[in-house]
Amino acid sequence: MKVKSVLQINKAICSMIAVVMMVLLFSTSAFAKAYVQNWNLVDSGKHLDYDGNSTYMSYIKTGASTWNAYKSGVIRPDSALVIQDVYVSDVNSANGWAGMTYSSGKIELNTYYMSNYSTSQITNVAAHELGHALGLDHSTSTDLMDAAITSHSSTQALSQNDKDSYDEAYKNY
Repeated sequence: MKVKSVLQINKAICSMIAVVMMVLLFSTSAFAKAYVQNWNLVDSGKHLDYDGNSTYMSYIKTGASTWNAYKSGVIRPDSALVIQDVYVSDVNSANGWAGMTYSSGKIELNTYYMSNYSTSQITNVAAHELGHALGLDHSTSTDLMDAAITSHSSTQALSQNDKDSYDEAYKNY
């Protein structure tokens, strides 16, 4: 039986440590964190069907396109063949928020603030609220699901956090 030298053992240990460190580094930096609520408005058919009388329905449609570009066909307008999962309406109140999504199946867009927003900001609010309806929670400042999304001057694309959160939320449907 051969006895390995201390140098060979140390070299093997260093190699194993390097591999473990690379795995840990890759797993923490390559994947974004998922931000998921404990409720969503997606139906048993894995769709989120919307309807409403909001002034901003065209922005809801554009916001749906943002999410559907990542997972095609999940968010869709209500039709005669399906029951709506979420209803979009307007409120006018100086309450500090531009949009609100409720677990009861309602999205409210606040004309008090949104009437002064740019097209990009309105689109971001609409997409953000649809994200809540999908089951996503607020996340970081570089994401569509950032709580202060209206501060972004251009239309937000989905970040890796947004996608990872959507994947995490959607795996339960």
